Amino acid sequence: MDSKKYYSWVLYDWANSAYATIVLAGFFPIIFAEYFASSIPASERTLYLGISNSSASLILIFLAPLFGLMADKFSNKKLFLLIFASLSIISTLILSFVTKDSFVLASILFSISLLGFMMSNVFYDSMLLNFESHKYDKISSMGYALGYLGGGLAFVFTLIFLYFNSESTIEIISSSKISFIFAASWWLIFMIPLFLYWPEQKIDSKSTSLLDTFKEIKSIKPIFLFLLAYWIYIDGVDTIIRMAINYGLTLGFSSSDLLIALLVTQFVAFPGTLMINKISEYFTCELAIIGCLIMYLVITILAYSLDSIFEFYLIASLIGLVQGGIQALSRSYYARLIPNNKHSEYFGIYNMLGKFAALIGPLIVGLITYLTHDPRLGMLSIGLFFITGIILFNISRTINK
Repeated sequence: MDSKKYYSWVLYDWANSAYATIVLAGFFPIIFAEYFASSIPASERTLYLGISNSSASLILIFLAPLFGLMADKFSNKKLFLLIFASLSIISTLILSFVTKDSFVLASILFSISLLGFMMSNVFYDSMLLNFESHKYDKISSMGYALGYLGGGLAFVFTLIFLYFNSESTIEIISSSKISFIFAASWWLIFMIPLFLYWPEQKIDSKSTSLLDTFKEIKSIKPIFLFLLAYWIYIDGVDTIIRMAINYGLTLGFSSSDLLIALLVTQFVAFPGTLMINKISEYFTCELAIIGCLIMYLVITILAYSLDSIFEFYLIASLIGLVQGGIQALSRSYYARLIPNNKHSEYFGIYNMLGKFAALIGPLIVGLITYLTHDPRLGMLSIGLFFITGIILFNISRTINK
């Protein structure tokens, strides 16, 4: 295996994860509330933030399959990745110069940056198929593992810088907007190896339209059933990620305790992802995926009965153990199912379904919590997604044998 090609690919996950942790999960929601949109009511602020997130996902749902098809036709995944990564990096940098209470401009720039981030991942994921198929699990897992480690380190470095400069009178520092520069710079620097060393591989693409792609996927039962299973169980995974903080606050834990739990998940995910890969090597990729889903089912049961912050940390650790593993192995398992000339367009569909995820889960959690007045039952209901996902995945892998 070409070492430059391998390291340039896995380093890109290390690179763009800084955006995921610093901008998406960390600072943008806080800066938006306290700086960009401090002049408007909280309910209106939440609406703008929700529109920014949803609009980017909605646009991706339409663009991902289309641009995936184009990337395959032109045999240039790297070019499309760099275009959308640059779009996200530039809009993130511009965010750092947006003035106070410019919430409309901040919302638009954030939405553009999020779209660029998600679209670039369509082509990054499809690049996995340029490696040998028997190495998909190992390479995919290393990418996710380094992503969690790199994103976590970038987040910690940002926190340390802001802590030691907390008394600064420079607006870009006092408002924490410098975090956007850190995220964009980290991404830009560590994606340089991909730009320099990734060899584009020519493929003979035969698809003529998106309709052809959808019809073909529907006709190939193992792919169709896997994508259905993936959509359901990744909905459960994403719902846990999105609802965990709110659940912890509901149970009375402090925000600082919950931030520690997030960091625990981030750093446990690095060795956890590699451990799950080793399990897949010892057994099979399919059994490792099922094992991760069973662990998630156990997590929902533990979450139902937790009483202390230490139990919350335990659950955060368990999530870290399997979160990267289920993402990495799902990607590599799907890669093996894809026809050789349909790399980006098929991953366009895969990422499209990923953005559809966490639409139903939070709604069910919220509805059950509202009807029963018991947030524990709401969290327990996520287990249904993992049970259904296990059943459908088993059917898919049985047909594929």
